[in-house]
Amino acid sequence: MKPGIKLVPKKGEINVNTDGAVIENIDLVGDIRVEANNVTIRNVRVSGPQGGDINNWGILQWVGYHGLTVEDSEIVGSSTTEMRTGIMDPGGVVNVRRCNIHGISKHGIDTTQGVIEDNYIHDPFWFAAADGELDSIRISGSPDNGTSLLIQHNTLIDTNTVNGAISMFETDGGQPTRVTMEGNYMATWGFCIFAGGASAPTSYIVAKDNVFGAKFKDGYSYVTEWNRHGTGNVWSGNTWEDGRPAPLI
Repeated sequence: MKPGIKLVPKKGEINVNTDGAVIENIDLVGDIRVEANNVTIRNVRVSGPQGGDINNWGILQWVGYHGLTVEDSEIVGSSTTEMRTGIMDPGGVVNVRRCNIHGISKHGIDTTQGVIEDNYIHDPFWFAAADGELDSIRISGSPDNGTSLLIQHNTLIDTNTVNGAISMFETDGGQPTRVTMEGNYMATWGFCIFAGGASAPTSYIVAKDNVFGAKFKDGYSYVTEWNRHGTGNVWSGNTWEDGRPAPLI
């Protein structure tokens, strides 16, 4: 959040339908649904309303739209009313910068394309109804043609539940590709990186210069399901937080 700026309280769902719109300086109890291109959301706080069963997202860019930027904002869930995804993107490119996302029950950010940088995603809440699919960043399938996903300089922490910091999965016939993870700090109780499948046709998955915390549940570590033979897949310069190399094993 930008210091010194007073946030205006609001409640309910904000629907954004104008290309290029700017939503800013709001303390919202509810959610934001974007059905327009090149929208900017900045310096907002989004928290879920109390008393319901599920809030599916804090911010959503809907199918068929692209270019959303979310920056300098906070998205926070509750221990009593589940917020499943902080920023959900079944649409096109989304850019998320300098955001504080916490208290989420499934995915901090869910996208396949864009830029995710300088964010702090941490301390999710456990809800049985969310099936334990706790990921700071979830990549489901492949990006659109000509796009990619850059994940850099984020701090991703959950040392209380079995989860992933960055998880990649095949979805609807799409296979993770063109994902770069660089210079992130990840501390989890489950795997830091779930890399899409040890023999799956992942490609151009690059993990370099990331730092891993050392609090893992028995049987877990910093990476699993990495395809060593995938075209363009690179593992380089990753370390434990005490400086020891973290090689592929």
